[in-house]
Amino acid sequence: MSLIENPDIDDVALAVQEDRPLRPGRYRVSLAVDSVDFHPLILDDPVPLGRQILKKAGINDIDGHSLFVITTEGDFEDVRADEEVDLRDRAAFRFIAFSTDPLYRVKLNEARIVWGRSLIPEAVLRALAGINDDEAVFLEVRGGKDKLIERGTDVDLAADGVEKFITAPNKVTYTFFVNGKLYETDKKKLTGAQIKSMVPDWDPQHDLSLEGEGDDPDRIIADDEVVSLVPKHGVRRFSSVPKANFG
Repeated sequence: MSLIENPDIDDVALAVQEDRPLRPGRYRVSLAVDSVDFHPLILDDPVPLGRQILKKAGINDIDGHSLFVITTEGDFEDVRADEEVDLRDRAAFRFIAFSTDPLYRVKLNEARIVWGRSLIPEAVLRALAGINDDEAVFLEVRGGKDKLIERGTDVDLAADGVEKFITAPNKVTYTFFVNGKLYETDKKKLTGAQIKSMVPDWDPQHDLSLEGEGDDPDRIIADDEVVSLVPKHGVRRFSSVPKANFG
């Protein structure tokens, strides 16, 4: 009989989800060690000690491990070896243990998290935050522009200034050049007037010229003309040119 089918085992996460008390018997929680790869763990007591949780996971080096319970708010709360964890009152169902020292403590959105290595993968931050592909992880930069944590990269938690990560919608940025200077926007299309407005001290006596692709000639972009900045067209390059004089 599988764990899920065993009527003697109550799933703590499911009980929290259903907002009901735990049933008598044994209790399923989940535990990860030095990762966010959580595996089911069956506990016999609704109020186990920290050492009992580790031993149930096959960890005998109790003093060499740090144990944390992850609250429903995402905070990592320290669980000492001889400390009781009430599965009923604390809604505790996810635990994480680290076999390393020192531990690094940072914030992820409003949750206080812990990691056991100086490098934390972006995938770990993404998993702990529970975000989907439409969102991204950023390193918050006070007084500056938040830094996007690229997919598949690691962040050095030992570096100066690493304090808080935040998640936000992953906005696509489109780039273009005007007179050799790079500009960025989150809009995939801009009018000639909008492009001009982004250039400091634009000379009203000049027109906006779009560099032709391949053998195409350069051409003037009218203020009300819409230009696509989608990458399939390549990076758009504009320049300012004096207005033609037909006098």
